Amino acid sequence: MSIALLVAATLSVAVPAMAQGESPITLTPVAYKTEKGRDGGQPVSALQVMDQSGSDDDWDSYVEFQTPGKKKYRGYRTYELPSEIDPGDITAIQVQANYKGPRKNDQKWTWTIYNWKRKKWETIGDNAAAGDWTWTLLTFDVNGDFNNYVKKGDIRVRVASGDKSDDADLDYEALLISTAGSIPPPDPPPPDPDPDPDPDPTPDGIWQPTPGTSWQWQLTGTIDTSYDVDMYDIDLFEAPQSVIDALHADGRVVICYFSAGSWEDWRPDAGDFPGAVLGDGNGWPGEKWLDIRQLDVLGPIMEARLDLAVQKNCDGVEPDNVDGYANDSGFPLTYQDQLTFNLWLADAAHARGLSIGLKNDLDQVPDLVDAYDWALNEQCFQYKECETLLPFVEANKAVFGVEYTGKKKKICKKANKMDFDWLMKKQDLGAWRKACR
Repeated sequence: MSIALLVAATLSVAVPAMAQGESPITLTPVAYKTEKGRDGGQPVSALQVMDQSGSDDDWDSYVEFQTPGKKKYRGYRTYELPSEIDPGDITAIQVQANYKGPRKNDQKWTWTIYNWKRKKWETIGDNAAAGDWTWTLLTFDVNGDFNNYVKKGDIRVRVASGDKSDDADLDYEALLISTAGSIPPPDPPPPDPDPDPDPDPTPDGIWQPTPGTSWQWQLTGTIDTSYDVDMYDIDLFEAPQSVIDALHADGRVVICYFSAGSWEDWRPDAGDFPGAVLGDGNGWPGEKWLDIRQLDVLGPIMEARLDLAVQKNCDGVEPDNVDGYANDSGFPLTYQDQLTFNLWLADAAHARGLSIGLKNDLDQVPDLVDAYDWALNEQCFQYKECETLLPFVEANKAVFGVEYTGKKKKICKKANKMDFDWLMKKQDLGAWRKACR
């Protein structure tokens, strides 16, 4: 599980009457939380006053965002909108951040704001204007319906590193809030021209489908490209490039399947796996579980597969067998071993601009729903465990799934009620399908 630190402090914000002609009010954070990576442990008050400039390095006056080991940094600050202000009266929001760290060309740091209505983080800016390890006041204008960024007075702003190569410091962060009775900042940005796309790409261009996204899953046989669906899930190694290109030409999203937790003796890179990482068979001919603890060995192999997905122009990946810890793998894998591996997979995919789905691994959904863009499940209705997938729907992320047995009418009634996107398929995962919606 990602390391998290929540620091809270009471902040008294003076809110004068909103008479015509007033300037925007300034809000500073009341708390910050590290979701991934680490921070320096400084109090939230370090973010409330801008007192660093040039090459100043007063440790207690800023918060350091750290990327330890193989973890990127990600964390958010919480702001409290005074109760005297109606969110519906907000006419402009600007974020100010006094940043010191690497330049964007060396390491990208991205700011996002949480849209409570759409249940997603929306990009507002990055460190493109910053100098190299010199304090720079960055300003970002927020677009869209400002009311959607407030829930029960809470506004959240997140910063995340594009990779794990370096740390960064934040001396000050604030929101400048203009209302109907105040003077908004000059040249406010236009509203979002497409507030609710479907399927829904994330702000950084990674595909993140919402419930109601149609799809086809075919891993064997000649790919039937005739289905009028939003997404095709096909085999990374075996799908011809011409098929991927044809699907793209028809406006389809292409997801590429590969096994991340098992070795398959027929794959072209099977010889890259040393015997020490091969465990017991997983029930399929020619297939064995992998020792996912040996990330130093498996990491480069999986990265090569992700690079192949990029080379073939896949929009995302479906890594399979990511629940070895819950099976007889031949290794003493733990819950944390699996979580570490699965979070690494998500980061590696996102670093390449690839969407990634969580395959099965139901017990870890609470810890992985934020890291993965969608879910894909087999037979949760048969095994009566579909409730565990609801956090994805609650996050407005699609849940794709199949049943191999059972009555379609009965299964589809339940799947549609849960807002899942379900198919009836045969276990050979050929072209045949019956969709619930």
